[in-house]
Parts: sequence; C-alpha cells; structure tokens
Amino acid sequence: MMKKIIKGALIIAVILTLNAKTLQAEEFTPPQKAAESEELNPKLWYKLAVVDERAYLFTHWERIHPHRTLPGAEAPRVYKRNTQSVDEVTYEMDGQNYTLSDYLEKANISGLMVLQGGEVRLEYYGKGLDAQSRNHIWSATKSFTSTLVGMALFEGKISSLDDTAEQYAPQFKGTAYGETSVRHLLMMSSGIDYFHFKGSPNRNDMYNNLIQKGGDFDKWAAALPRRVPGGTDFNYIATDTHVLAAVLRGAYGKPFVEVVQEKLWEPFGFSEAQWGLNSHGHATGHFALALTLQDFAHLGQIYLEDLKLNGEPTVSDDWFDMVTKAHTPSHEPSVNDKGKISEGYSFQFWLPADYDQEFMAIGAFGQYLWIDRKRDFVAAQFSIGGERGKPGIRSKEKEAVMRALGTFVLRESTDTEHE
Repeated sequence: MMKKIIKGALIIAVILTLNAKTLQAEEFTPPQKAAESEELNPKLWYKLAVVDERAYLFTHWERIHPHRTLPGAEAPRVYKRNTQSVDEVTYEMDGQNYTLSDYLEKANISGLMVLQGGEVRLEYYGKGLDAQSRNHIWSATKSFTSTLVGMALFEGKISSLDDTAEQYAPQFKGTAYGETSVRHLLMMSSGIDYFHFKGSPNRNDMYNNLIQKGGDFDKWAAALPRRVPGGTDFNYIATDTHVLAAVLRGAYGKPFVEVVQEKLWEPFGFSEAQWGLNSHGHATGHFALALTLQDFAHLGQIYLEDLKLNGEPTVSDDWFDMVTKAHTPSHEPSVNDKGKISEGYSFQFWLPADYDQEFMAIGAFGQYLWIDRKRDFVAAQFSIGGERGKPGIRSKEKEAVMRALGTFVLRESTDTEHE
C-alpha cells in the first residue's frame, strides 16, 4: 500500500502534464526563475515531477495552494540541543552495514531530527533547508487532524466515534459519506467507491479539481457513492480525512484552522506554520500543512508526553491504544514472501512491521514521523523523494533506520549518564 501511495505522489504531476502538453515549455522553468515571483501559481504543481524543483516547492507551498497562517504560540516549546554527529550512526540492512550518511544521500533527505528525553539529540538539514524552513508534509498532515478528533471526543464535542459524519457536517446529509461513522473515517474504512490509483474519478482527478479548477472539496466528496459497508475493508483515500476535518468544523462551529490554532498550535507551543485551503476557504484536512522540522517532531514529543497540558489530559487514556494498534486484521502490517513490508494502519497513523508502541505519520516523497512510546524517542524527516520510475527507499530500510536512530541516542544517553 505505501509503495503505491509514494509512487502515486511521484506520478501525479506527470499525468497532469501529459494532459496539458502545451504547458510544458513555459511551465518547466529552472528553480531560480520559479523563485523570482511570490504570486500564487497552481500550475507550479506540474513541476513536482522534477526532483530538483521539490525542495523549493515544498518550502514555498503557498505558491501552489491558498493557505491560512497558523501563528506561532506565545510561549513556544524550546528544546535543549544535545546533539550527536550523523556520522556516528549505523544501521543494518539485509546483512550489510550502512552509515546514516548513506541513507541521507540515498533517500534525498532534506531534514532529520531525533528527540529523546525531551532534547534534540540529532539534527541535520540538506537541500538548502534550515531550522526555519517550513516544509510541506503532504499526507502526514492527516495525523494532526486525527489528533484533533481525539481531543474533540474527550471534550464531548464529538459524542461517540460511532456517530455519523452528517451529525456534525450537515453538508453531507443524505450522502454516502454522511452515513459513515467517525470511527470508520479514522480507520480509512469508509467503504466509499473511490480509489487513489484506479477507476474514475481517481486521485489525479481529485487534485485537478481541487488545485487547478478551484473546486469545492465538500461537494466533490459528497458526490462519491458507496462501494461496501463502512468498516468492511481498508482503503486509504484522502477524502476520508477531509470529511473528518468537516466533522471538526461542525463539532466546534468554527473554521478548521481555528480549531487547529486553539486546541493544538497555541496550547502545545508550536511555531508559525501554514495550512492549505481550498478555493472555498476550507482547510484540506488530509494534506498541505507546512511546518518546521522541529514542529513536525514536536507532534511526536507531545504523544510521548501523553498529550497532557499542565498535567491535565486532552485525550482519553484509550486514545493511545487506538493510534498504536490496528483495529481489524485487514489493518495489520504484512510481509510477503520476498520480504516486502506493507505497513498497517490505525487512526490516521501508520504501523510498522512488528510494531510495539511504534506508529508513524507518513507523507508523500518521504515525509516521515516515527513515534516510539516504549523507548521514548521521536524521529522526523523531510525528503524530496526520488526519480520517477526508479526504486525508492523500501519500508524495510526506513524502519531499520528509525529503529537504529533510537538505539543510538538511547545508548549515547546511557553512556553519558555513566560518565
């Protein structure tokens, strides 16, 4: 499943370009020319097919997509730096030893941070990014939206996960999405007749409508029919998370970005960020959050701290089981006879093979947040992804790297304590 997601992200721009050949000559300009103007230009989306353009595009997503600014908190979280060199980290893969530097180069990493013990233990930037760069994290955005659902449930704004979407988002009343439960939306088990990579409409049609045509995403999702009863299977689709964002809008009676600001950004000490909107002013709950690497890692840190504010909970205790475990056999990770891993899924978070309180927020082109509640560390990475048609970084290798990072910082921390 993850291979398909990443591959699909890499080909979106190419497919759209093939449908608009007349744009190629004038739209594929060098990065320095693209940077000369700061005006909104949705056709820059087509440049995503060019690897060397992505570092600029990901850190200037407001050029492609309308957005709202999330102001930084009045009291932002400050992390002590107690960093180690990336050159000291090694990992094992298929019986071979590699250095972290090997991975940084092979995976086109533009940022990597490890938090452990509430400190920054490793920090790396490449591809022109630095600590102030706000990078678009693609579908890793979904995990922020999910966290807000957990908060709304705890507050009673959402009465039950088995309530239907139309109880909070009346624009979906009488539609297939309207009759879908919040639980099944969180699980990517809506049963809606829509797939990212086959049929019509598919994900390329969705983004063409959303980005290029300025369509109303609520109406686009509301028009989708039902395929199977909710909860029947796992089908990862962006519209499930968009409807969750609409549910949150209705539950709180305010724009989604204001919910983000009031419930997450300000109280938990995030810095300034951007969240994409559709042309009708509604935030896209499934993608288009652009934030610093530290803020990306910070989501993981507050999960390590049980999402508590001043010692008080903001989610129920069972929320952590909900995000760290699969809910049905079809949501469990799997490994085929060739060793290829297909990650599992919980509530808008992914689950690695052999997970043990480990879960992940994952976005296209290699945006990755690894949270390990058992070993108390977080690893966050930004990436510009690889060339279309070339083998990408396998899930097996990413998981090996993340676990090796934890082993390294925990060992270094133990060694320091005994000095």
